[in-house]
Amino acid sequence: MNKTVSFLKKPDLYLGIVRYVLALGMIPYALTKILRTQFVLLPAANWQRPIEEVSGSAIAWTFLGYSPWFQVLLGFLELIPALMLLFRRTTLLGAILMLPMTLNVYLINIALNLWDSTKQISLILLLLNLTVLIFKWKSIVQIVNIIIARAKRFRFNLFEVVINSVLVLVIGYFAMQPLIAYKNERNELTGDWYNLHPIEWVLTEEKINDSLLPARNYKAYYGAYGSYSRNGDNGLLDRDIRSYSLNKEKNELTLFPDYDTLGKKYSYSIKDSVLRLETMYDKTANQKYIQVFHRRIINKRD
Repeated sequence: MNKTVSFLKKPDLYLGIVRYVLALGMIPYALTKILRTQFVLLPAANWQRPIEEVSGSAIAWTFLGYSPWFQVLLGFLELIPALMLLFRRTTLLGAILMLPMTLNVYLINIALNLWDSTKQISLILLLLNLTVLIFKWKSIVQIVNIIIARAKRFRFNLFEVVINSVLVLVIGYFAMQPLIAYKNERNELTGDWYNLHPIEWVLTEEKINDSLLPARNYKAYYGAYGSYSRNGDNGLLDRDIRSYSLNKEKNELTLFPDYDTLGKKYSYSIKDSVLRLETMYDKTANQKYIQVFHRRIINKRD
């Protein structure tokens, strides 16, 4: 019985177990980043799929592995605290340095809805990290008290507080106005781009008067603040048309190429999911150029 009680009164033993498990658990993850073998997008066929069809976890993995030096840096930011956790004198500093890493990894797994196994592992590592800090709470309290004691020497200046508050409010107000306007910028052609549901207009019919033209792959995208882009048989086409303007009162759409600030004017109409553009092709022959597009909402998953 005495041996059991004596064993339970050994916090250093429990701390040693926790910090070793955390350190040895983090080292493999650190090494796989340093060797750049963790953030690899597989299968390779994913590289040729449209972003809309790729899962969020695959996109996140690709993003994290895009920069080689950043991936290696993340590895060392995990390896150094892990090594510090192996030594009693550097345990606290190692746990403090490790906390941003374990917390960030856990939040990324949850926010980006990565795999269940990685969510569970990241949660365990975070809890181990917090456990080490709990064991070291007395040392943390002492550090906080020293900081507070030093901070008391410097009293807040009322004038400084007022000036800083005014500056933050003014800068924040003027900085937010264009951002809010941009966030709310949308029309019947753009769709809800802010919530990842822009509209793709797919060309279904093209003709001059009643004469049908050969079918072609053509998809138009109208963005915020008049940005315009389109896809064709050869991928993204962005050389001839860069922007547009919309006059709802006149039902008039103008497409602007880089070399012509006047732009090409079309009359437009939208009915149900169909966009119809019409412009004069040859005034002398009274020929009209007509395009018909079908609306498709991109990323329509929810």
